[in-house]
Amino acid sequence: MIVCNKLTQTINKMKQATSNIKDSAIKIFITLLVLSSLQLMAQKAPPEFSVHAGGGIATYCFQPISKEVSSLGYNWDLGAGFTGFVSRQVGIHIGAGIGQFDVKSKVKQLNTVTLNIQDPDFTDPRAEYYDLYTTLNDYNEIHKSFFINIPVMLQFQSRQREYWSWKNTQKAGFYAMGGAKLFFLLSNKYEVRVPTMYNKAYFPELADTEHGAWLDGPPYKGFGTFDGNTKNGTLDFAVLVTFSLELGVKWRIDNNMFIYTGAFFDCGLFDPIKDSRKPYENYTKPEDLKDNLTILKFSDKANLMTVGIKLRLAFTRPQRPY
Repeated sequence: MIVCNKLTQTINKMKQATSNIKDSAIKIFITLLVLSSLQLMAQKAPPEFSVHAGGGIATYCFQPISKEVSSLGYNWDLGAGFTGFVSRQVGIHIGAGIGQFDVKSKVKQLNTVTLNIQDPDFTDPRAEYYDLYTTLNDYNEIHKSFFINIPVMLQFQSRQREYWSWKNTQKAGFYAMGGAKLFFLLSNKYEVRVPTMYNKAYFPELADTEHGAWLDGPPYKGFGTFDGNTKNGTLDFAVLVTFSLELGVKWRIDNNMFIYTGAFFDCGLFDPIKDSRKPYENYTKPEDLKDNLTILKFSDKANLMTVGIKLRLAFTRPQRPY
């Protein structure tokens, strides 16, 4: 028994030693791999540090798409980044920036129906329940969103001689970038404008009476036509993730300086304010516009899309003269 115990202890110690050696070997291998990769990157293409500015058109793409709904605005962003190359044609770009979306969405005419509303204030008990029909004309909603964005992009560029110079050859290289961007909201303000809102009610229990089943004005407050309705507010905004593309020309203007001029396209992968949507509420008073009238809830889904131009100034370590 004593011999068996000692043998077991010896085997366990050998297993532990083997495990430690294996772990150490893996760590050493990973370290050498990282160091060799960095050395390889340093030998094949030096990294670039850059600053950029960009801007263009921003819009919300609504689903389902309605001819009555339109959306258009602008966007801009400023930032800095780093590009590490695994070869002279392939690199990974990461960065950070700050910017803004300013988008105006419009609905020419919106008709809604809210069924089975209860209002015990009516003197006739048969009129306690009614269906509300609302028409909103020339609905406008303006969103101003400030954000921090973080791009993670894979960059491809055309092969260039190591000491190629635009000043010498009058030629340019081409590049393409693809990946994702994360947008973290700093603030999101909106303004709603409804020049004309019209409410009328239908009372099913009064359909057979001589006075009729429709009511669209006084003496009851909330029915009729209301002009000049406006409201300001803020909305919750989840982290927005976009699929991003960028294409353009890479100019070498000095021994260690490049200028990228390109066009970009960003498409939101999900609805950024889905959690802010609320069910339709009763539009019985103009004051009911205060919290719930946002155009993004009038559709099943809304994706932010932007397109524009980007200018990036990149610096790398000094190289030999041309």
